[in-house]
Amino acid sequence: MRNSLWLLVACLFLTGTGGLMAQTTEEEKCDEPIIANADPTYYIGLGDSRFARKEFAGAIKAYTCAIDLDPAYASTYAKRGYAYAALLDSDAALADYAQALELDETLLAAYNNRGTLYTRLGNFGLAINDFTLVISLDPENAIAYNNRGIVHAAEGNFDLAMADFQQAIDLDAEYSTPHASLAAVYSALAAQSYQTYVEISGANNPLPAGTPNEVLTAVDDSLRDGSFAVWLPLLTPAE
Repeated sequence: MRNSLWLLVACLFLTGTGGLMAQTTEEEKCDEPIIANADPTYYIGLGDSRFARKEFAGAIKAYTCAIDLDPAYASTYAKRGYAYAALLDSDAALADYAQALELDETLLAAYNNRGTLYTRLGNFGLAINDFTLVISLDPENAIAYNNRGIVHAAEGNFDLAMADFQQAIDLDAEYSTPHASLAAVYSALAAQSYQTYVEISGANNPLPAGTPNEVLTAVDDSLRDGSFAVWLPLLTPAE
């Protein structure tokens, strides 16, 4: 049965940045810039380009070069932290996010991406705190509502999750992810309800309309062709 699909949704809906202050070593000297007197923005752009190509180690190197030139720019730490997170180096990522927020406590990307990392680490309380901070700073941030909803869903708090997903939808009609998140919760609720049905009716007693997969497939078909026949076997006559 298609249950708990929200677990598949959690990964991809977030944007971000990151970084720890660390000088480049002799073996990791900065790439020779193609322009004279390159400033930190050159290396930030280089890091962004490498990150987009999933060259995360190279992105970290470029962001570190930018930090060497300007250690007070919070967003570069956030970008490097996101690259560390992509390489599953959680300690380095968290340190960079902390440094970014020490420099700029209003940096939404650092809170948001740290929240996604906390979620992946199973630190749901810390994740919710970060997403809630984003919402407090930017009440119309649809991404933060979606991400907080994912954490609520992971904890089984489906009512809170659905409320957050709906808020994200209301804030940004063009943002597609919360629709998928909401659908995943409905699927998780269907699995939960079916388990209750099994406990009451018996483990080997399928739904009157068939197995859960058959019912869900029939419901999908009915939405396309307008047929309501799938619902008829679920009618219960009075005794």
